[in-house]
Amino acid sequence: MPLLHIAMICWGQQSTVKEKSFEGEYQLFIQPAFILQRELQNMQTPKPRSLEAPLRKPRPIRQLKSPGTDSVSASVSPLPPSKMTKERSPKTVAKSVQSSVLEKKRPNRVSTVESQIAQLQDELKKTKDQLNSSESGKRRAKEEAEEAKQRLIVMSSELEDSRQQLLELSASEDERIQELRKISQDRDRAWQSELEALQKQHLMDSAALGAAMHENQKLKLQLERIAGSEANQSRHAESAHAEIQGLRIELKETLSLVEELRSKLSEYEDSEAQALEDLKKTQMELETANKTIERLQSEGTNAMKAFSSISLELEQSKEKVTTLEALVSKYQDDLAEIDKKNLEDHSENKNNDKDDEENEYINQLNNELNCVRSEMGQLRLALDAADRRYQDEYLRSTIQIRSSYEEVESLKSESRRKEAAFEAELIQAKEQIKQLRTHLEDKEAQLMSMAKEKETASLNQKSKESEIETDISEQLKKFESDIEELKASLLDKETELQGIIEENDMLRVGIQKMETERKIEHGETTDLEEPTKSANEETLNKLGSVNENSETEAELRRLRVQLDQWRKAAEAAAAMLSPGKDGKLVDIAGSIDSNYPLSSYYSEDLDDDSPKKKNINMLKKIGVLWKKSQK
Repeated sequence: MPLLHIAMICWGQQSTVKEKSFEGEYQLFIQPAFILQRELQNMQTPKPRSLEAPLRKPRPIRQLKSPGTDSVSASVSPLPPSKMTKERSPKTVAKSVQSSVLEKKRPNRVSTVESQIAQLQDELKKTKDQLNSSESGKRRAKEEAEEAKQRLIVMSSELEDSRQQLLELSASEDERIQELRKISQDRDRAWQSELEALQKQHLMDSAALGAAMHENQKLKLQLERIAGSEANQSRHAESAHAEIQGLRIELKETLSLVEELRSKLSEYEDSEAQALEDLKKTQMELETANKTIERLQSEGTNAMKAFSSISLELEQSKEKVTTLEALVSKYQDDLAEIDKKNLEDHSENKNNDKDDEENEYINQLNNELNCVRSEMGQLRLALDAADRRYQDEYLRSTIQIRSSYEEVESLKSESRRKEAAFEAELIQAKEQIKQLRTHLEDKEAQLMSMAKEKETASLNQKSKESEIETDISEQLKKFESDIEELKASLLDKETELQGIIEENDMLRVGIQKMETERKIEHGETTDLEEPTKSANEETLNKLGSVNENSETEAELRRLRVQLDQWRKAAEAAAAMLSPGKDGKLVDIAGSIDSNYPLSSYYSEDLDDDSPKKKNINMLKKIGVLWKKSQK
């Protein structure tokens, strides 16, 4: 009988251990123990030989108390406490308690330590990869800054070249000055657009960097507060999620602004091309105007030459006419004198005949007079024709000269107006270039300060990461030593387990012998012995199988829970240590808030050897290491 009580006490203690870890499955493997206990009680009590014995109702199973109380062992045994203390041996009780505690601690420590080592190695690799990615991002940012500086130097040199060209060409023609002013204005606009794009890009990069650093600090603080309390963890997770959503919205807005700037840049390029076309058209118009002016000037000179030649011819013809008129008047005077003489001679000497010479001379004079008269008529006709031609040519030349002068005046006024507009635009462009230069110098100073800050931050981060690596290596060494110790203790506990299994087999054999002896003493029939014996064997087999299955299921569940917890803790630590790939932040707020079951761990009473307690302690260690690295 004492062996029976000891076996029942062992089963009760094992059930209490199971209750602490798995409350939902308490009824599954404790209920067969009560069935066996009830059957043993029925077998101990004397039974009447009548046929009414099998018709008795079974006793109701006593309700179990809640886990964690000290009255579990009392509810398991139906015997009074005084009888149990008398019949229980202290050695067997100590062995059973020790075996239950060893069975509880044995499979957890090795698996937890191995999983911790694997997780820490993965974290070390992740931190190294993140360090490499952060260094590559910093190098890329430095290269972009150097490219921007080179572009600015090139643009400043081009601006100086354009100014020198403008100064050199200012002494040349007005049309060429206008062309150069237009070209310089277009270049200034293009450079201004490029400078604005670069400034906006730098502003976006600085804003993204500040947001990333701010978000990284927030996530670090959240991960430190996770190990503190449930309320702080949930609050920080919500704030981090809201900030990440805000950052996403800001990123979308910045992308839309970038698209708008690109569209504006394309519009500016189109306007620049159109302005160049207008400039070419104006240049062609100016060239045509210059050609027309030259042509009109040449025509005017030709007309003046023709006018001067015609005026000379008229003067010559007038001189000839005057000379001829003088000759005619002279000849007329001579004829009058001759006529007078002839009349006088005729009156005086009527009878005298004229001389032949005088007659010939008179005839000659008459002929010359007729020739002169005919020549005078021809000269008068030629003079009238030349005068008419001169008047027509003079009118035509005056009209052409007036029209050409009007065109020249209109072109001069238009060119003056355009020149004034171009000069005003050039002055405005120079002022804008000065403002942009000052703004650009400020931005360069900001970039230099940001580069220095980045260098200092990178040095600090490298020192922190080296400290973290040393701490992790020390922890790995400690874990390896713990694993070796656990392996040695595991071998010892396996030997103890073999001894406990042998003792259990001996107890089962003793129980069977006691049952057969009790049946013989009470004089039961062979018909009743066989079913009770088979029932006892079945119950014992069921108890053994249920016990083994429950132990294996418990171990598997513990391992799964522990692996999930370590995986989530590693994700949180990796997200804390560094941002994501290409400078993008990792959205871990949702995973921490929804998947990381940390709230129940702070509200329960935990044992020193439970996997939950170990996970919490590991998270606390990570938080302490991170605080040290920040200091």
